[in-house]
Amino acid sequence: MSKRRDAVPRPLKRSEYEIVFITTEAQKGWTDCLAAARNAMVEAWDMLTRERDLQSARLYPLKGQLRYGTYQGRTFERYQYKFTDGGRLWYFIEPAEKGSITAGRVSLERCLTGHPKETE
Repeated sequence: MSKRRDAVPRPLKRSEYEIVFITTEAQKGWTDCLAAARNAMVEAWDMLTRERDLQSARLYPLKGQLRYGTYQGRTFERYQYKFTDGGRLWYFIEPAEKGSITAGRVSLERCLTGHPKETE
């Protein structure tokens, strides 16, 4: 048993999606986004695990050349979630693998505290 007080990771329901980083940029960006807007990031976590493709003014697939991206040799539709007026999360939605304990995976590609230049 560990002597330190490790945080307990949030468990997921089988109907929820797991969130993973697929770039080091996303991992660093997540930390920056948490520092800038913690409450909004908690809401983003809930949205991405439960309703990651429910389109709205804040969540939608990107358009044009940014609409699709490739990860591990597979092409995915790229989504954007606006967790604040400036902050953005870019991600792919991967269906569950056989035997998975979650409904699928949200693969974070970019986590930005400000508006990305590519979409200006």
